[in-house]
Amino acid sequence: MCNIPAFGEKTCIQNQENRHNRVFHIADADDRSFDDYCALFEGVAYVKKEEYRTPIHRFAALSKGKQGVFINYYSFIRELRIVIEDFCRYFSYVDTCKNLSVSPQITQIMLEDFGMSYAIRLSDGRFVVIDGGYNFEPDRDRLFCCLKNESPESKPIIAAWIMSHPHIDHYQCFIGFVDRYADEVLIEKVMLNFPEADDLEHYPDLSYKDARFTDDVSEITNIPRMLERIKRTGAQSYTLHTGQRYRIGDADCEVLSCMDDTIHVSKNINATSLVIRMCLGGQTILWTTDAGFSYARLPERYGSYLKADILQVPHHGFQCGEASSEIRGYDLIKPQVCLLPVSDYSAYTFFCSYREGTRYLMNAANVKEIITGSTQRTITLPYTADDHVRREMKEKCARGERDNGARTWVYTGLSTSCKEDFSFTLLNMTALPATVDIELFFEAKECAIRFIKAEIPASSLRTLCIIGEEADGDALFFNGDSLKRKGIPEDVPFAVRFLCDKPMVVSHRHHAASYASMTF
Repeated sequence: MCNIPAFGEKTCIQNQENRHNRVFHIADADDRSFDDYCALFEGVAYVKKEEYRTPIHRFAALSKGKQGVFINYYSFIRELRIVIEDFCRYFSYVDTCKNLSVSPQITQIMLEDFGMSYAIRLSDGRFVVIDGGYNFEPDRDRLFCCLKNESPESKPIIAAWIMSHPHIDHYQCFIGFVDRYADEVLIEKVMLNFPEADDLEHYPDLSYKDARFTDDVSEITNIPRMLERIKRTGAQSYTLHTGQRYRIGDADCEVLSCMDDTIHVSKNINATSLVIRMCLGGQTILWTTDAGFSYARLPERYGSYLKADILQVPHHGFQCGEASSEIRGYDLIKPQVCLLPVSDYSAYTFFCSYREGTRYLMNAANVKEIITGSTQRTITLPYTADDHVRREMKEKCARGERDNGARTWVYTGLSTSCKEDFSFTLLNMTALPATVDIELFFEAKECAIRFIKAEIPASSLRTLCIIGEEADGDALFFNGDSLKRKGIPEDVPFAVRFLCDKPMVVSHRHHAASYASMTF
């Protein structure tokens, strides 16, 4: 075993991912560092089995006995990553492709609200399943029906079941699916890279228990249950590491990110998510699952190599990590078609369209279609969106905002002599908190009061006095028109304007709004 760091590096972080995987993160590396570590392992009898490079990324895979070593170097960020896996199966990976008999296709399984379940039919009639969704009877039944209906064989063959990360809405379907349908399908391989079930040091949320469920859905309980089901199927299990390339039927798959790359920077389970670049049917599909682009530094590590025809929108469009990094990624990916694993309601009315990164994607000129999960949808590869669907997407965005209220509300005919005229009710029906700017106008211009701010929590109804303690009347560092500086004139008429960063419903017990406007 080599001692790492071996060449006097000042910054080296070591993490134990689970019982069989260790990862070393070396900063301020260069091309020579990559070559030196390859030579170091080769010098102690490791055999280099694979090596490739792109303009800003180098990868090498070495083996010795049952141990595998995977080395990645990213020149733009000057980071070297070394992963050592005991009992490694990567080098014995074999996939036997059958006769090409059908067109490849992707089915986004119907979702109750959100989750992730994809069935990818290969050209030989076998399937790649990504995640599967919740361990709910409808989720597993819809997945099985899709496999059964689209398979050219009487018994569907799952060439690979890929599990992206340990969250209830992604992998737990596998447990119930095996319990119900193990005898009616053949599962050849399972692919994943999960932490240990009790790794609360790195991932405290593994013990999270959701009060909405009567069953124990915590990962501490369900990761072992999932592993037991894998053994029950007899499927070969592979631990995926960044840089590895797999040929599954006629699908070429490359792992761009996994827990290897984020264990040292985030305790967020979503950050461990697999990112897989798949080439199938003459197109490139980027599966980002729930990855946070900023945690994984995907734009910096891969640049234009991220370009894809079809993008599965990360984290259901809910955003994970910084929006700015997501937007940089979308500018590099430039997808024409997006798969968004949420219902129309969550996508356009309740959540996604109000996230900065997802809103940017919805307005990107290159995006011709966003396919949500309200209905089950199958696309045959290569797939090109119809010309009219972009217009329909824009109409859904606009309708979603209208359904939530307006961005600007104006009330007139109020009087400072009436205490109740300062009391308003605000309804925020989105899943994100809203900021409201409030302005008061009087007949005398110099009395105007500006930049009163109020925060309205997500999915909530709030009644507030706009000049009371529940509103911030002096929100700016310097506000010459602040409530505190000017005060309220006595016994004069006034008007109030609400400017909302989310669509909002503003009401008053005794007055109707004089004006409300929607901006989109």
